[in-house]
Amino acid sequence: MRLIPSMDLLGGQVVRLLRGERRSAEAYPFSPEDWIARLVRAGARRIHLVDLDAAFGGVPQARLRGFAKAWPEVRFQLGGGLRTPAAVRAVLADGFEAVVGTLALETPEALGGLDPDRLIAALDLRRGAPVVRGWTAASSRSLAEVAGPLLAQGVRRALVTDVERDGALAGPGLEALALVADLGFRVQASGGLRDLADLELVATVSGTVAAISGKALLDGRITPEDPAVRAAMAAPEGAE
Repeated sequence: MRLIPSMDLLGGQVVRLLRGERRSAEAYPFSPEDWIARLVRAGARRIHLVDLDAAFGGVPQARLRGFAKAWPEVRFQLGGGLRTPAAVRAVLADGFEAVVGTLALETPEALGGLDPDRLIAALDLRRGAPVVRGWTAASSRSLAEVAGPLLAQGVRRALVTDVERDGALAGPGLEALALVADLGFRVQASGGLRDLADLELVATVSGTVAAISGKALLDGRITPEDPAVRAAMAAPEGAE
């Protein structure tokens, strides 16, 4: 099971939110570049980035766009505010994989013509139902109604977040992962990961190929230099 470090950025700072609420932002005393460099030294070969400025309707952070060129050995995933096809194309052109939420759920046909192998559908669930627009609104479609068009477009990877657990260190939402995996997606688990034991729990859900960790790594509950963590961050992609 691959462990993918996650980093949220707001106003140029590395932050974590509790359940996606902006007012809960907790900033960390190091730069995004220093944290990425540490993760790369520890063996990370994929890193998940979230542009919270863009996600909350502001201007996308320009400094993020250079990360893929600065660390060519890393496959970066970038999400946050990618609500138009043009925004997704720009991210792909900069060398990122694009994590697409609201656009993928509300107008999946807009993804036509884009490389589905570089797209990841962000399926954010609250009690099993999709939410959109930075988790502020319930989707008008059920999970099954959302999944069908995406799979038809060739999108096979889904980043699944149980929003009630995100940033809360409450353990992974295994039921949410299973709901999406059963629809035919290769799932990346996000939200609630506390330690490597939780990574092992995630691995028991068939169809789940990776887990995202933000707060646990940032708070030192999981140490990048730990041999087991290094192995998980550098794990082969396998079915992913």
